[in-house]
Amino acid sequence: MEKTSEITIVATAIALQNEELNLRREQEKLVTETLKEKGCIRYELHQSKDDPRVLVFVETWASEEDWRAHMQGEAIKKFQASGAARWIADFTLYRMTKIAG
Repeated sequence: MEKTSEITIVATAIALQNEELNLRREQEKLVTETLKEKGCIRYELHQSKDDPRVLVFVETWASEEDWRAHMQGEAIKKFQASGAARWIADFTLYRMTKIAG
């Protein structure tokens, strides 16, 4: 296995009933801003075909430091200031290391 400093984040947000469009709108803005950040290799937002309340970010960062800077950066601050958190019923975040593929 090749050693890499890249980190992948898988973050799942479950929207409150009937709030998935509001949450998705703010998350899409977050994607647009985040893709411009240093160290951002991939920043994708996915929505479940089975339950539209399930929205999943799949992110790859050049390093954990770049991801941590993102978490303290302007795009996240704007997202938090939008009040979008009020539309989230549940949230899970996994910090991942690629091991195959």
